[in-house]
Amino acid sequence: MLLLGLSAGHKIGLSIVAGVFIAFALISSFVIPRRKPDFPGKAGMSTFIIVAILFFAMMIAAVEIFGAE
Repeated sequence: MLLLGLSAGHKIGLSIVAGVFIAFALISSFVIPRRKPDFPGKAGMSTFIIVAILFFAMMIAAVEIFGAE
């Protein structure tokens, strides 16, 4: 897939979804552990895993939808 072959709307869609995914990764790895050292902890582990899987699925879906030439 060439990035140049995509329409402007598809580029924007991919960029937005990628930005949200990257922001989630950076916030959950740098910001939250600094404020809460035991993040995600035993109680929050299942919620964190579910949210991470949802973000991953959202990124894969965006590539399938917006990456169509």
